[in-house]
Amino acid sequence: MPKYRTAIIACGIIGRVHARGWLGIEDRPTEIGAIADTNPDALREFGDFFGVGEAHRYTDYRQMLDAEKTDFVDVCSWHQQHAEMVIAAAARKPRAILCQKPMAIDMQEADEMLTACMRNDVKLSIAYQRPHHATWLRARELVREGVIGKVTQVQLACGGNLLNTNSHNIRLALFLMDEPRAEWVVGAVERTTDLVERGLPAEDACLGLVGCEGGGSILIEGNLGGGLGQGCRVIGTEGIMELSTGRLPDSEVPSDAPMYMPEGPSARYNCEFGTARYLNVATEGWQRVEAPVHDCWAHQAQEAIDWIEGRVETPISSGERGRAVQEVMMALFESARKRQRINLPLKTR
Repeated sequence: MPKYRTAIIACGIIGRVHARGWLGIEDRPTEIGAIADTNPDALREFGDFFGVGEAHRYTDYRQMLDAEKTDFVDVCSWHQQHAEMVIAAAARKPRAILCQKPMAIDMQEADEMLTACMRNDVKLSIAYQRPHHATWLRARELVREGVIGKVTQVQLACGGNLLNTNSHNIRLALFLMDEPRAEWVVGAVERTTDLVERGLPAEDACLGLVGCEGGGSILIEGNLGGGLGQGCRVIGTEGIMELSTGRLPDSEVPSDAPMYMPEGPSARYNCEFGTARYLNVATEGWQRVEAPVHDCWAHQAQEAIDWIEGRVETPISSGERGRAVQEVMMALFESARKRQRINLPLKTR
């Protein structure tokens, strides 16, 4: 019998990925106990595929939260619904909430989410899953051991917009730098089209520089040049490290069928893996970072269990660390608006 029950809000593509994460933990200590989605077809397909009984399927997520006393609530909706759903879930006092990234769409929402969870003694994680890649966990260990000396800058360059793709890379940079406090941000934003991403106006390109406590910096390039993709380049006083991602070919990825697959198999995300290499004066060329591959989503879900069971004190994916990413992004936009460097903490909510 599973030890824990998870309720999933929003049964789209990312909900499928999260569900595979919960069910991919060794010995499967969790089950998908309840689901909610306003789309009846998505609700039916998801419930049938992941074995959620009809009595535990809801078209109103608040009704689900009232009726189902689950250990975890997993919010897999679009950005602008995160705060509302996390705050509502916290009021029902599950043991922990996992919320899809980005944490929110502004700082006020992020702080309201943290406050609601703190008041109700609920642990909050934000689903920046990629630091959970096995190779990237090992890469951080090597950075801590000094294989590239002191980190002076982490360079990010990805297509897509801040809230979606580069938010992942900002989280990665802070992770590799051992969670320094961002002290200031200076940025520029370009918007020459009517680009909308998940219902929100989005920038076409951006450029930012983040000054961090201890002297290191983060360079953010969004939709400028060829890019580094999901990953980064870490510049140290004694070497360089590069991190990237890869995925299995679709022929090796589990199918969502008979569920509707407008974007192909969602398990592509579960089958993603991290890669890393480093170079210093002693290596005589690039050295690959090796680690046994695991599903980073399952590792993140395992961390949530370890957190509520007391084996983890400060999780990789904590709400506070999600807030740190949010503050950098919002400060970049504020810098572009005011045309000046923005000192943190950010005052504009």
